[in-house]
Amino acid sequence: MHLATLLARNNGFVTRAELRRYGVSAHAVRGLIARGALVALTRNILARPPVPAEPSRAAMMGGRVACVTAAHSMGIWVLDDTAFHVVPRGRNGHFRTDAAEPRAVVHWTPEPIEPDGHRPVVESGRNALAHIARCQPLDAAAASFDSAVRLGLTTLEELQVLASAHRGRFADAAALVTGRADSGLETLTRVRLKWAGVGCREQVVIDGHPVDLLIGDRLVIQLDGKQHLEDPAQLARDRWQDRRLRLMGYTVLRYGYAEVVYAWDETLAQILSCIAGGAQLRRR
Repeated sequence: MHLATLLARNNGFVTRAELRRYGVSAHAVRGLIARGALVALTRNILARPPVPAEPSRAAMMGGRVACVTAAHSMGIWVLDDTAFHVVPRGRNGHFRTDAAEPRAVVHWTPEPIEPDGHRPVVESGRNALAHIARCQPLDAAAASFDSAVRLGLTTLEELQVLASAHRGRFADAAALVTGRADSGLETLTRVRLKWAGVGCREQVVIDGHPVDLLIGDRLVIQLDGKQHLEDPAQLARDRWQDRRLRLMGYTVLRYGYAEVVYAWDETLAQILSCIAGGAQLRRR
């Protein structure tokens, strides 16, 4: 196997043992290091420069990037988390945490969902989801699970199989996944509304355009992720759609990340007030 292929499948990292298995001699490895094609992080782990900070830190600890930190690196939606999540690579006692910032959160998992000893510095997506289920609030875990489905990293069917095998928090999170959400914020809102006794539908198409959530027949909930703040054109399109829906007789409530994540009580109170006033009902 070509060196570039080995590096690509493991986030740009490779072990000396794996290189030996594929016929790369110790002499050749020394030459790659001397030319700057590889960087030696530990006695066994090599990386393609430039070396990302998080995997490098995990390697120096003797661990792998885990949980929300690993999921975020894969593009999976996660709640903001300032900590650095890491799991030891093995049980040989070589793992040593550090005092660097952000602080390290160590996941001691004796039995991961799947073996990932072949992954030098970042745990597998399935193991990251399992850690998220145990580490994060259940609604946030469901949002990450839904995001993984949307990205094609897993499927609803696979989550059901894993849930039947592992149960507990993993099964609880998997049970909340629909695979229809367009964003993690949408899943988070849907689950929280469900817990409040409010049913809603996702990605309902109205006049040729999908809305994030629809309560009843006429109450639309639109959700703006952080990317909306960085895209004025998208923001303008969203506002135009809101006006179009209102002219069609819909009530539209639009919320951002902070309003859902940090001010949910006030957001829910507003939604419930609209429901009490019949905003979700079709006018006769």
